[in-house]
Amino acid sequence: MSHPAHPYANTRIGLATIHSKEQAIAPPFRRLLAANVVVAPEIDTDSLGTFSGEIQRNDELTFTAVIKAEMAFATLDVDCALASEGSYGPIDRVPLNAGGVEIMAFVDRKRGVKIVETLMTHRTNWRMWRFKAGDPLVPAAAKALRFPEYGVFVMKNSDYSQPVKGLETVDEIVSAVDREASRSDDGLALMIADMRAHRNPTRMKVLRALGWKLATRLAHLCPKCSVPGFGHIDSRRGLPCGGPTHYVHFEIDGCNACGHAVARPRKDGLNVAPKLSCQPCQQSAAAAVHR
Repeated sequence: MSHPAHPYANTRIGLATIHSKEQAIAPPFRRLLAANVVVAPEIDTDSLGTFSGEIQRNDELTFTAVIKAEMAFATLDVDCALASEGSYGPIDRVPLNAGGVEIMAFVDRKRGVKIVETLMTHRTNWRMWRFKAGDPLVPAAAKALRFPEYGVFVMKNSDYSQPVKGLETVDEIVSAVDREASRSDDGLALMIADMRAHRNPTRMKVLRALGWKLATRLAHLCPKCSVPGFGHIDSRRGLPCGGPTHYVHFEIDGCNACGHAVARPRKDGLNVAPKLSCQPCQQSAAAAVHR
């Protein structure tokens, strides 16, 4: 028995990017949905913020990703569009390690659907150093950032608004560091990993993984209205011990279009929290010790 084609089969989905993200995102959409991801022409996604620092992101990641996706409607005749936003840097409480988060937003204006998927990652080459002019460690730092396969930015440490991009050789990096350090108010230049997707293969892999996650979500149709994107919308805590605990009790899948929702058990099958996870059990244990 043949199954009906997915609602997005053979349709075009606009992608708002100027950094070649279609290389990562198009394959899963083609494989899982038979949809064609098309880059929206003549849009400036950098106007919403840049990794290089000269344009600050004014809104939080999720909102920015949705706004960026909707930019595709201005130059493409499509009903669906998507875009991504990312943020990388030191991990809270572990400043010597770096990590990041990627957000991917999908908008179907015909069906009134907006879906956002998130992926946390420790897979990144993000690092930054500060150098004085003439520092002999600059070439080694560039190598540690995996240059030239990965890009590098250089800027004045006192002003991030004019980053030096497009550096192609180690000599160009050394010259940029010397020049920007001499121009900086504190005599330092900042060297930082270029996190733009087309200059960062590791980030491109993370985007590909997130593309699969989003496409997989869209492959699931709502059992009530058949709109794509039925999936996880909430987690409810309270897995019982002697009383409710902070552990997740069950998950909720829902439809972004009609609001239909169903509860499902935890994927790991756990239906009772570990011992002494709830306050009543902890109080009982403490009372027993003091008898």
